[in-house]
Amino acid sequence: MAESVSTQTNRAGTQTSTRRMIVTIGVVIFLTMLPVTMMVPVLREIVGRHRGASGFWSHMFMSANMIGAVVAAPVGGILADRMGRRKPILVAALILNSCLLWLMMNATSLQALLALRFFEGAAHIVALSCAMAMAADWSDPKRQGRTMGLVGSVLMFGTTCGAPIGGRLGEGNPLAVFHLGAAFSLMAAFIAWTVLRDAGRLERTRHFSDVSRLIKQHRALLVPYAYAFIDRFCVGVIVSSFVLFVAECHGMSPSQLGWLLSLFMFPFAVLCYPMGRLADRVGRVWMMSGGSFLFGIVYALYAVVPADGLPILMVASGVLSAMMFAPNLAICSDLAPGSQRASVYSGFNMAGSLGFLAGPLFGGTLLWLIGNRLEPQAAYVAVFALTGTTEVLCAAITLPYLRRLRTSGQLR
Repeated sequence: MAESVSTQTNRAGTQTSTRRMIVTIGVVIFLTMLPVTMMVPVLREIVGRHRGASGFWSHMFMSANMIGAVVAAPVGGILADRMGRRKPILVAALILNSCLLWLMMNATSLQALLALRFFEGAAHIVALSCAMAMAADWSDPKRQGRTMGLVGSVLMFGTTCGAPIGGRLGEGNPLAVFHLGAAFSLMAAFIAWTVLRDAGRLERTRHFSDVSRLIKQHRALLVPYAYAFIDRFCVGVIVSSFVLFVAECHGMSPSQLGWLLSLFMFPFAVLCYPMGRLADRVGRVWMMSGGSFLFGIVYALYAVVPADGLPILMVASGVLSAMMFAPNLAICSDLAPGSQRASVYSGFNMAGSLGFLAGPLFGGTLLWLIGNRLEPQAAYVAVFALTGTTEVLCAAITLPYLRRLRTSGQLR
């Protein structure tokens, strides 16, 4: 009897400790994401203060961050898996990110600003990948969906909250976003150093070549990576072509556009955790495939419906995005070898960054090719229809693989 009580007490203590670690990781991720969008409302002011800066360089400022992320993501994952510890790399990356944000405030030239932005994107993605791997390390295998759903929620809340904070700061001093961004990153590093710890004795890779063979040995990871690429690809088209569409064809002001995008972001952020819990109950497969298929259809209607129908489509897009994103994070955790979780989530973030880079290029190139042949409205109809089709095709092509993975017991 005494042993039973002791066992129950130990189990309760372990669950409390695990819950505290996961919640703390969520706080760290939230603080890490805030600086990402804080700079968006004051982008023109940040870049425009340098001589020779134009609209092109404002786009390059955002792209430099993504390029840095693509380059550094696999390196950070390899180091974390090789060491078998996430915490030291997480803390170091957050401190470096804070220093780079501070230095960007004092950049003396456009070239220096872009170089610092490149390295800041690299530090950010390493920190984010390590934090996501830590969440997966601490998660109960039977609760991966809800754990990664929480990660998805704090990711989106951080992204959503950053823009209005940056906009408010920008009314007084646009460069203040660097001050506060550096402070947020440093705060995240302090919390990670003082509260977080690695989940016991982690298995680690013995050789760097183990990581290089990751995809070859675990080809199933190509499925969540494909979804990560396509989902961020669609978001990339939203932040470029869709923004131009509502201004050009519906005459919306920036404040109206911000409200419209919030209708997409807020349901996305709020519903990631409930969708993660649902994925633990009903499985990942049909949520992923069904959500992607429906999202593609909704996406294709953006330029078809009248302006007063767009709010409904934005809310639907947010709900369906949460329906896809939370299970996809859980699938990565399900499929990740214990010794290579950091590399797996680095690959996931790398695929997403590539998609986000490709989206604006695709939308802009397509509009350039057909813009002179069609009316503006018709051109945007083609852009959103083709982009939405990529989601439908992704669902159709990957569904047999997802069903096979579930049948084999690799997925819930």
